[in-house]
This record gives sequence, structure tokens and C-alpha cells, in this order.
Amino acid sequence: MAFHFFTLGGKQFWEDVFYYQKWRIQRHFRTKKYRLLDNFDICRASGTFDECRKAFVKFIEVYEIARQKGKLVILLHGLGESKNIFRPLWKALSERGYNVAAINYPSTRKSMRAHLDQFDFFLTHVEDVDEVSFITKGSGCLLLRCLLTESFAWKDKFKLGRVVNVNPNNCGNEIATFMSRFRILNFIFGASLKETTPQEASKFPRLPAGTPLGLVFCETYLDKILKPLKKKYGSIDIPGEMTEKNFSADKIFIKNSDLNIFDNEKVLDACINYIEKGKF
Repeated sequence: MAFHFFTLGGKQFWEDVFYYQKWRIQRHFRTKKYRLLDNFDICRASGTFDECRKAFVKFIEVYEIARQKGKLVILLHGLGESKNIFRPLWKALSERGYNVAAINYPSTRKSMRAHLDQFDFFLTHVEDVDEVSFITKGSGCLLLRCLLTESFAWKDKFKLGRVVNVNPNNCGNEIATFMSRFRILNFIFGASLKETTPQEASKFPRLPAGTPLGLVFCETYLDKILKPLKKKYGSIDIPGEMTEKNFSADKIFIKNSDLNIFDNEKVLDACINYIEKGKF
């Protein structure tokens, strides 16, 4: 604990397995080593999970970390992204009094289903909240569909709130079909790339019946860049293909000119309104 050092927050090699008032414990996806990061992503301890947990308890007293309570909103990024895309949304939700956990998971290192162990561990160790809601970006919706349909003991700990999918890949993405043909892109994006194709996405379980789900759509700069490919591959016929209408009737389309869609105030308002009221 004597050697404190800044980190990059563990974008593609570290899994968040514990979160409390901006402090987090992460596990390296390969070595299974744990480390404790403070709210500035400074490493404060390392070793086993129990060692990091005990170190955190000591820091609670040193820094007088407030006890959290109430509702938790978990933010799940998409393929190749990190928790940093959610900074504006995290701030806006925190100002509304929510506990907010923007979770890092190594999306390019594992398949979607391989992340379930991380999130089972994470939610098992969630403390002092009575309701959990989710906001996902891109392929994060596929991960959530697996997570909420599995039988985990933590589901008896708290109530499931509402779910918002922002630019979801519920039906897969034809661009992923094109990208998955190239070995170098499969190496860069990992097993999850093929899972985001329409053929594979259709195999993921649906969210449990009755889950309050809202969908937010807006154009991104990547969409604009990939428009030529979308025109070429957007008409691929998928047997039994579903549309987003099959997932939720609650949806909103927002014009966007920001590089990060979460810099768009209308996107933030839509997410927060649905989490709070169940409508846009």
C-alpha cells in the first residue's frame, strides 16, 4: 500500500469486480490479480480480492467515504469502448442523486458470455443499494440480455429497475459481418466481433418478460463514416430477422452532431427521464 501510482483505469485488460462511491476493485482478465483504484484511478492496493477489500475498508475511515444508499445505475459500454464514454451521463445521474457505476470490462479480450463471471461477481458484491437499473451502449445490450436471463443468487438482493439501450445492437450489425471476414479485425476486436453479427445476435436470449426497456437512437460520427458500407451490406437478409420494434415500443430518435453521443444533452435527458419515469 505504500506505492501509489496512476493508472489508465484498466480499459481492455482489467475487469471491474467491485464498486463503491467511485472506488473500484479490478481483476486482470488473464493473471487474475486484483487491484484497488480510488476515484482518480490511482492504485491504492493490490493482491487478492480480500486484501484489496480490507484495504478499502481502511481508506473508508481515512477519507471519510460516505455510505451509499438507494438506487444504483450501472453503465455498460459497447465493443472496443470503455467506461470513459459515460462521463457526462455519470455526472448527470450523480447530480440527480443516483449511485452510478460505469463498468469497465475487457470487451475485446473475451466473448460476451465469458463476461458473465465478472458481472456475477460484481453484482454479488454490490452493497447498500435496493434497486439496480442499467444503461447500455451498442453491444452492451447483448451482454445485459445474457446477464438478466441467467439464474444468479444476487437477483434476490435488490429490485431490478429500468433498462435503457443507447444505439443498441439487439439485432446485430451488418458491418460486423463484413469486419469479421478479416483476420486482423478478428484479432483486434476478439470473439465478440462475430457475436455482434445479425446471425449470432439472434441466438442471444431475450430480456425477461416485463422488463421496462427504452431505446435511444442517434447517428454517430462512425455511422457517417460507415455509410457507404451500410448501403452495401444493409440489405442482407437474415432468416427470422427481428427489428428493434420486437424489443420495445418505447423508443426515441435524436439528432446528433457530437463526437461522443453522451455529450448530447438530449441523449442525457432521454436516458435520465426513462430511468426516473419509465418514459422519454
